Amino acid sequence: MFALMRQLLIINADIDKTPTTAALINAYKDGAQAAEAVVKEIAIADLKFNPNKQFTLSNNEPEPDLVQAVNAIKWASHVVIFCPVYKDSINSKIKGFFDRVFMPDQVFISCSSVNFNGRSGRVVSILDEAAWQDWQVDMKPTYLAVKKLTLEKRGIKPVHTSTIGHLYNLDNEYSKKWIQKLYSFGLKLI
Repeated sequence: MFALMRQLLIINADIDKTPTTAALINAYKDGAQAAEAVVKEIAIADLKFNPNKQFTLSNNEPEPDLVQAVNAIKWASHVVIFCPVYKDSINSKIKGFFDRVFMPDQVFISCSSVNFNGRSGRVVSILDEAAWQDWQVDMKPTYLAVKKLTLEKRGIKPVHTSTIGHLYNLDNEYSKKWIQKLYSFGLKLI
């Protein structure tokens, strides 16, 4: 009997590519690689595309970076998005990436819906101080829209979530706890 190869796609939605987000990503990736998963990464900040479909190429063909992103998602068995949230919102380029890649009729005009059935996912939401304070009150962070309306609606299920308060630095017990947790999530690809 052959073991099923686990294929992980990490999407870095941190436009600033901060060291704290990189540390969280590396912990998850290290865990996955220790479990012999094959890992690919996408950094949205590095992609060249127009987040507003209205102003895309005149022939309605998606930009090459978006085609590569769709192909990477189709390749993956598990997709993890590391997404900073700033007081109830995410960066417009990130939102544009989600709209163009995951929403119906956004990538390929001939398709009525983009579907990624058979994949699981995780959203790691890294909240700034104001968003963290709101989350502690109502426990309903903005990333739930990413989970439900972006990933689950396109067939990525189950989608696990992690909410992490703003990490000011990596040299404290809170940060070390999250680094270890993400490593263990990577081991299990959850």
